Amino acid sequence: MSFREKIHWATLLTMFLAFGWFFPVCPWRFVGSPAGVMATAGMLVPVIIAIIAAMTIATAFLAIRSPREVDAREDERDRGFHMRGTHLGYYPLVVGIWINILLIFWGIGQAAQLNLMIATLVVAEVVRIGAQLYLYRRGYCAMAYLIAGAGDHQMNFREKTAWLNV
Repeated sequence: MSFREKIHWATLLTMFLAFGWFFPVCPWRFVGSPAGVMATAGMLVPVIIAIIAAMTIATAFLAIRSPREVDAREDERDRGFHMRGTHLGYYPLVVGIWINILLIFWGIGQAAQLNLMIATLVVAEVVRIGAQLYLYRRGYCAMAYLIAGAGDHQMNFREKTAWLNV
């Protein structure tokens, strides 16, 4: 597993843990009141601090374990995975924004809207990171197949690189 893939796994786990705590503990009973807005916004502070701390520790730990991979340049495969993941994460972000805009006119409360915005960002990030991890896993399988030389003499360049065209 590459350094970037390990970072993506750490990010996905951190997102699930942080927001897996945030949304169930959110004060849904009084979310429509001014106190609900302050409580929801106040709950974001420890979540953000926890995410920053966990990602700093995970990145430092992974960098210490594999220092050569830290400074490795992104190749076209990594850039392609990043681009495709970002592309797929864009759709839930846009849908969430449009839902937020529509709910403004429907009279949703500020705290509920804040929670919906946070949920939109979390879903978009999970889709982005999940897609990148899927592509890393899928890419490794295809590359292992090609490196092993299975059917190498019968495959042309287009067939060998077809795994990039997800």
